[in-house]
Amino acid sequence: MKAAVFFFIIFISASFTSFAEEAEKSEQQIEMKKLSFLVGEWAGPGQSFATDGSVSAYYDTEKVYFDVQGSLLVIHANGTKDGQHYYAIHTVIYYDVDAKHYWYNPYTAKGSRPFRCDLKEQLFQCYSADRLTRFNFQRLPGEWNEFGETLENGRWRKTFETVLTEEK
Repeated sequence: MKAAVFFFIIFISASFTSFAEEAEKSEQQIEMKKLSFLVGEWAGPGQSFATDGSVSAYYDTEKVYFDVQGSLLVIHANGTKDGQHYYAIHTVIYYDVDAKHYWYNPYTAKGSRPFRCDLKEQLFQCYSADRLTRFNFQRLPGEWNEFGETLENGRWRKTFETVLTEEK
């Protein structure tokens, strides 16, 4: 009988812990989970578009995963061009509960600058502080499309685009 009571107490304690953990899922973690459509290992072609109209091709790979109990989304992006390393970007995304929006923080060898982001369905859109640059991430059937734009003379001009497929 004592063993039964002991196991009952353990069961109840574990249940309360489980309920507490679920209830403790922060607003931040709940909002971050909405970005799960970006998670995976992705690869595919990309293009950079210069102001003079020239186009430069490259190849992009991205590893995207949640970290720190689901409160951060991490993106490791690497690009190659003509068989040579072209870029590396380490990005950390998190949801700011007080401000009610996401922050996209890309880190390169040159430094970082934060972008404020919003999620509309499966379009994740991030703006620079001056709102002259934006990054767009969207999930298409079987693909992940990412493109950057700059605002010039009242119109958005595409600066780069990748179309990535999930690596198995």
